[in-house]
Amino acid sequence: MFFNGKVIAITGASGTMGRALLLELGKRGAKLIALTTSPDLNFADLNQDLSQPIEVLIWEIGHEDELRDRLRDVDILILNHGINVLAARDSQSIYKSYEVNTFSVFRWVDLFIDLLPKKAIANTQKEIWVNTSEAEVNPALSPLYELSKRAIGDLLTLRRLDCPCVIRKLILGPFKSNLNPYGVMSASFVAWAIAALAKLGLHDIIVTVNPITFVAYPLKETWRSLYFRAFSRPSSK
Repeated sequence: MFFNGKVIAITGASGTMGRALLLELGKRGAKLIALTTSPDLNFADLNQDLSQPIEVLIWEIGHEDELRDRLRDVDILILNHGINVLAARDSQSIYKSYEVNTFSVFRWVDLFIDLLPKKAIANTQKEIWVNTSEAEVNPALSPLYELSKRAIGDLLTLRRLDCPCVIRKLILGPFKSNLNPYGVMSASFVAWAIAALAKLGLHDIIVTVNPITFVAYPLKETWRSLYFRAFSRPSSK
């Protein structure tokens, strides 16, 4: 019953993980919104296996606020979009990696939090899930992917200190996709594991074949959270 009837919006819906999450959560009774930057995309193949059709909304990087009104009814916002420039290290690739993997994600987070009902904000059941990947603590054979993912990971750790709703991080290991041709897990298994662990109430959802991540990530997250709490202060507004 955790997902049944909830409105769930997913960015990066056209990608391998986005489609796997749509199918998994749709089978669990969620009402789905696919947020995609691909204007010609449709999910006819997925709709065949779901009891209700997927709503598709088009958005552009930098124009997240244009979907403000539609987000008001969303219960869970899953930020899954990203880019991997692999071995590139030129200035254009640097700006693009941070704009997509870091700043766009953080704009979605701020937008969603800003829409939370102020009177009932302490009791809100709305959630934000962010796919930061295990690149937060492990090499991903792509320096700019690692740097931009670690940046959004740390920003989310900082934002959690004052956030009125649950922010779950998805710390995902290598699954086979267009972004990661070296993946060893299937996206369908990862999506199933994400849903199952979210139902258990975990805020840091780790799905990987690398045992180092299960030790390195909690240590890193605990240390960063303590550091941010000690040397930063909430807004006075």
